[in-house]
Amino acid sequence: MLKKLKIRYPNAEIKTSPTNLSNMIWFFIDEDQKYFGIPLNEITPSEIELLKALFPTTHNRIDLNTSCQSKKWFDYLFNDHPALPDEDVKKSFRIIQFSISQSEETLDVKSWEEAIKALFPHEVAIVFSSEKEGIIIEEKKAYILSLQELQTSIKTLESDFFFAIHFYLGGFYSIYDLKSMFQLEQSFFRFAHKEMTRERIFSLTNVLPLYLLKNTPNKLRASFFASIFEIFKEDKELRRTIKLYIENNSNASLTAKQLFLHRNSLQYRIDKFVEKTGFDLKSFPNVLIVYLACIDFEYLQ
Repeated sequence: MLKKLKIRYPNAEIKTSPTNLSNMIWFFIDEDQKYFGIPLNEITPSEIELLKALFPTTHNRIDLNTSCQSKKWFDYLFNDHPALPDEDVKKSFRIIQFSISQSEETLDVKSWEEAIKALFPHEVAIVFSSEKEGIIIEEKKAYILSLQELQTSIKTLESDFFFAIHFYLGGFYSIYDLKSMFQLEQSFFRFAHKEMTRERIFSLTNVLPLYLLKNTPNKLRASFFASIFEIFKEDKELRRTIKLYIENNSNASLTAKQLFLHRNSLQYRIDKFVEKTGFDLKSFPNVLIVYLACIDFEYLQ
């Protein structure tokens, strides 16, 4: 698809993240996981409408960013603007990406910004990249918003605004590294959207294992996890049991409670798994392999 578009628009650019949004319109090509940018003076309104019907678009949304701070962050992160925002270069920041599902409701930008800012104990910058997507820029301080707090808040936000919301919780970086790491985290967010459809909140912790597995040849994965897959196919509930047990740091009482099982019944399932696969769940290297197998079986099989 990209080759065909490039023939039609020879001056177009192909990137992993859109830039120069003031002078170009960008379309996300899902099959290639790349953005295709066309100079606005080289595409007609009818061609724009046709491509919009086929691909998600990113254009100049600086009109949604009303404060001087958000405009400067927008220019730095989304345009080819070399100047750093007016921030102390010694500080660290992280970017929390958000994406709003398609909805007939028009986003009330002011109410959305107020709701987001209320989640944080300190000032944050909110920058829109489109009508449905944007970022929250949080400075690293003594207290920062936790993943658990964000998970708790998402239900309230969805009930207040009547659409589904997805977040990607980025890492903290110096302002010099922030732009390049943001572009990498954008690719993780797109990947998670496509591959982890049941999840609402993403971070490196839950995206990277699947990302690495997805980029490992199928034959290798099948060989690595053969004995584990065999028992998961025999007992569909066992994968969920083992995965939750690992996520609960081998806390059998908590896992049994969450699965509505007697502790002895849970222990029987765990012992059965260890006996049939040979993977000892008290050994960290073994646990790592089993957990990757659980993720592979859940998302890729």
